[in-house]
Amino acid sequence: MARRPPRSRSLRDLRAEAEAAEARAREAASRAPVTPSSPRPLEDSRRKPLSQPRMRVVWAVCDLGGRPVATFPYPQKAAAEAHAAQLKARGKGDFFVRSVKEPMDPAD
Repeated sequence: MARRPPRSRSLRDLRAEAEAAEARAREAASRAPVTPSSPRPLEDSRRKPLSQPRMRVVWAVCDLGGRPVATFPYPQKAAAEAHAAQLKARGKGDFFVRSVKEPMDPAD
């Protein structure tokens, strides 16, 4: 004979259980002795997280090892690609252009 799955409980039963659990929690809280809490240290004593420097995107002409050979401002992508082609034409290996994020100078 096939076994039937257990019958799901009604919302009324679930609500009654939840209210009973809350009542038990309130009783336990009222029975617990009240202890004075120690004063918290001032919030100023915490170290503030270091703010991240502002970053800018530049085009870097890199060799096959991924080391940047030259960098160009973001609007000058054509100049970066021309420089990579010029280095490749010299026969000094293969070069490619990629975008790199670097911290901004405070003067910028």
